[in-house]
Amino acid sequence: MPIQVQIMTTFLLLRDHLSGALQHARDDERGELTGSVIFLAALAVAAAAVAVVIIAKLNSNAAKVPG
Repeated sequence: MPIQVQIMTTFLLLRDHLSGALQHARDDERGELTGSVIFLAALAVAAAAVAVVIIAKLNSNAAKVPG
């Protein structure tokens, strides 16, 4: 499976999970958002890591182009 499809699938699954978690947090009147904030921070770190990998692959392929 191409990396782009895997990234999009993972992103969509995590987005659905996060939206469900945030909806649950909004319905919860205790104000406990710690779990959602930690999950969101982890998602942001993962997105940054994916971006770094994609940029590295693009730079590697660009370096191979004769010019």
